[in-house]
Order: sequence, then C-alpha cells, then structure tokens
Amino acid sequence: MNKKLKILLSAYACEPNKGSEPEVGWKWAVTLSKMGHEVHVVTRLNNKEVIENYLSKNKIPNLFFIYFDYPKWLLKLIKGKANAYSYFYFYIWQIGIYFAVKPFIKKIKFDFIHHVTFVSIRIPSFLCFYNVPFIFGPISGGDKIPIQLRKKFPYLLMIKEFIRDINNYFIKISPLINVVFFKSHKIYATSEQTKKLIPLKFHDKTEQLLAIGSDHFLDKEFNFIEKKKFNICFAGNLIHIKGLSIVLKTIYKMNLSNIDLTIIGTGNIESELKEKAIKYKINHQIKWLGQINRYDLIQEFKKSDLLLIPALRDSGGLVILEAMSVGVPVATLNIGGPGIIVNNDCGIKVNVKNKNEDEIAEEFSMLINDLIINKDKLKYKKIKSLERSKEFSWDKKILTIYNN
Repeated sequence: MNKKLKILLSAYACEPNKGSEPEVGWKWAVTLSKMGHEVHVVTRLNNKEVIENYLSKNKIPNLFFIYFDYPKWLLKLIKGKANAYSYFYFYIWQIGIYFAVKPFIKKIKFDFIHHVTFVSIRIPSFLCFYNVPFIFGPISGGDKIPIQLRKKFPYLLMIKEFIRDINNYFIKISPLINVVFFKSHKIYATSEQTKKLIPLKFHDKTEQLLAIGSDHFLDKEFNFIEKKKFNICFAGNLIHIKGLSIVLKTIYKMNLSNIDLTIIGTGNIESELKEKAIKYKINHQIKWLGQINRYDLIQEFKKSDLLLIPALRDSGGLVILEAMSVGVPVATLNIGGPGIIVNNDCGIKVNVKNKNEDEIAEEFSMLINDLIINKDKLKYKKIKSLERSKEFSWDKKILTIYNN
C-alpha cells in the first residue's frame, strides 16, 4: 500500500491502554497514522482528556481527533450512573456525528470513511450516506452461547440472551442496517456466524476478519525454567458469559496441589465465584488480583504457563492475543473469536457441541494435565503461540483492508 490515504475513522470507543473496544479504536488510528496515512478520528468528547494527555507525551504525526458528545444532562438522562443504556446512546451518537463531521467532509477529500467501534452489527452508521467509500467493520454480534451452557444462568440473563437471539433474526430485514450494507464499499465480519446475519446479496463484498490485533511480541528467547507449580491465569470481566464456572470446575477436577490459579478482573459474580472456590476447597490455590493496568497484566502473563479462558460468547478475545504474543498458550472453547485465534498447535481448544459444563471441564483438566506432565509439549505450544500471534498483527490487518 504505497499511496498515502486520507481516512475518517468512526471510533466511539477509542482510548490508549484501556484494552477491549477502546484499544481497538485506538489501534486502528495509531497504526494507520504510523503507516503515513492522514487519519481523522471522530470519537466521544468523553475520551478527549485521556487522548490529549497521551498525545502530549507521545507525538503521533498525521493523527487528528474530532470530539463529539451530546450535552451532559442528556448523557446523564440516557446512560445514568450504571451506564445501563450505553448502546442506545451509541445509536443516537451516530446521528450526531453525521452532522459533526460535515465541515470536515466538505474541506478534506477523504479516500475512505471507516466505522471501527463499537463493533456491533445491530447499530447502523449514518456516515455511509456521504459520497465517500464506506468500510463497515469488522463487525460482530452473530456468536451465541450454546443452549446447553445457559441452563445454570440466572433467569434474567437467560432472558437477555434469548432476546439477543431474537434481535439477530431481525437484522436481515432491518431497513436501516440493510441500507448500511448496501451503501458499504466493503463489509468485514468477525466470524462466520456474524457473516450469516448479513443478507446473501451483500456477501460478495463481505469478508471475515477479527476486529482485534496484537503488536507487542516477545523479542527475546524463551527462558524455560522448571517451576514447582504450574501457573494458570484467567483475565477478563467476572461475569457469567466468560465461563468462569468452567474455570473453577477444571481446577477442582484436576485435584492437584501443584497448580496455582490467578484470576484477574472484577465483575458481578466475584463473590459467587469465591464461595464456589471455598466449596470446591481450591481457594488456597487462587490469587484474586482484581482490576490491574495493562502493563501489570502483561507481567502476569509472562509468569503464567497457560491462560484458561473458556468464554461462552466472545467475538474477539484481546487478552488471548496479548497472552500469546508473550508466548503463553491459551486453553479455550472452539467457538467465536477465541476458536479462530487458537489452534491445537499453539494451545488447547475444546469443542462444545452437546457437552455440558462438567464434560467440558473434564476435558480441559485432562488436556492441561497432559501439558503439566509433558514439558516438551508445553515448550512447543509456547513457541507456536508466539508465531500464531504474529499472524494477527495490526499491520497485517490494515494491509488486508486497505489493499482490497
């Protein structure tokens, strides 16, 4: 890609060193600008302080920001203290930015307008109505939790997942979303399940591509030190859909004293998990770190032998790539983004079809135990993890999109 482009990015979530969706928006912006392209990012005014503080210490050429938010009273009315209606605000934010970027569209001849965050397929972007080639995605939302793994969910969560499934059926007939599909120059879906939600008539311009990437790879030789204990790590929100019940059951079923489990993150089932750990008599093997910053997260990964993250629904899995990029194998389920990233060379991937939590935990325990016993296999997976993570570099992702 020799031509230097002028690109307008729509990135509702965009902040440095935050992880998750803010990291996705930020990486699109920074990687494109470092490649020499002129990048203008429309994002929330709420992100301005963090972004400007970062840029005051780290000069990035060719990168400009357009900040937009509705008045604070409207924000408070819609989102509230608990941020419960953030997706509704995201929807009406799309309307606002259409007018906020208009002066820039008139002044700058953009080569592309690219919607990058949020990555939800259910929310339209009205920027597609400008007479500029529009790229939609990578978008996600088609992945769903297998029915048999929802049986122990609280009723409200079961209802929420059911409503989400129903909403997905309406995407193909949604006038607004279909206009976005029609107006898009290219569409990128994070998984085959999400691609299936897009009407067939748009599949000729739709490709599969994860929304996440990695760019900090281990730059030195592995130091394989024989340790007395095998260190397993989980990192993510402590919520039902992250599969933490499977994590605890796996440790319980292994019934080994030479395993340590580090759980990183916070969430609404933390107390429930701690009670289960006591019930299973494995609490003495668990270190609860809570929320930590990104630098400390990477240091924890470097101490770990394995990242165990059996997410029941995840279109990406940024922590998976971050762990693999420092040579840590990942044990996960063969669904969603994690199922795409991890293969059996670099990690452990368990199929979920017709299996319940106990059966999945039993399989994880057997496969992890094999790694503990077979040190050569563990070394091999560490090397392959680093190699595999490089296939998902941000540079490669951007070249894939803008070379098409």
